[in-house]
Amino acid sequence: MFNLRSLDLNLLTVFEAIYEIGTVSGAADRLALSQSAASHALSRLREACRDDLFVRAGQGLSPTAVAKGMYPVIHRALEALRESLAEASGFDPARSQRHFRISIPHPMGPFHSLALRAAALSVAPAVVLTFDTVSIPVDFEDSLRDGIVDLAVDWLPVALDPFVNRKLFDDHLVLVARSGHPSVKSGVTLDDLRKEEFVTPHRRRAVEHLPRAVADLYKLGMHEAVHVSELLEIPAVVANTDLLGVFPSCMTSLMEKLGLQVLPLPLEVPPLPIYMIWHESRRNDAGHRWLRGLVVTELGRSGIE
Repeated sequence: MFNLRSLDLNLLTVFEAIYEIGTVSGAADRLALSQSAASHALSRLREACRDDLFVRAGQGLSPTAVAKGMYPVIHRALEALRESLAEASGFDPARSQRHFRISIPHPMGPFHSLALRAAALSVAPAVVLTFDTVSIPVDFEDSLRDGIVDLAVDWLPVALDPFVNRKLFDDHLVLVARSGHPSVKSGVTLDDLRKEEFVTPHRRRAVEHLPRAVADLYKLGMHEAVHVSELLEIPAVVANTDLLGVFPSCMTSLMEKLGLQVLPLPLEVPPLPIYMIWHESRRNDAGHRWLRGLVVTELGRSGIE
């Protein structure tokens, strides 16, 4: 068994930072170290682990197989220590310099990001919020579990233990078409829609595992002519073609600015719940509780709750 007494545990924070950022200089900036100090720490880690840990890849560093195996364990241990110390000393947003990472695959992600950043800045000027609004996030559950992402706002809950899914609000799906579309207007029927072509997002899950509102639409057998990776591509494509789209109603004002018709779907579609998702291990972290409260409050202010 490795003797921890022979290792400076501060080296583990350097390892974590290099793994997440991909450069020694970036890790040094995050940890307020000189680049030479960070490089020396990496050398000591390599000697202790008897492995290169990181190798050159383009402009950055790529982890070795040994580093990939070490990272989840080290990251969880450091996060647990940070949370324990934060809980013991309390969390003061006005003085905290913590860094939180939020994933918002929901199409309102970019707009929510700006609102949350402004709200945080007004009460926690040194807290850093980083956002990822990609519609199809990679390793979503793993990132939440490992603490790489602190929480997510999404329309797909994580049906695994021990994740927490708290409903924030109900969204609704609407039909969108360009202004002046030759065959789609108010009063469109389901039979009319079956004759049209749609632009749709790539699926993140099989139909049977999608929310009922989305699954019901896929089961109608409408013609999916174009698939896109980012949800915000849908109104852009619809505005410039005769393709139709289905989109959350919370984006109605943006779609109208693009000159789109926003029409009710000619069938009963249940609401589309939007969730705030996090890993149960973060529940008692005082800073994470503050972050969750900020998200709930700000989304409520947005008028869509």
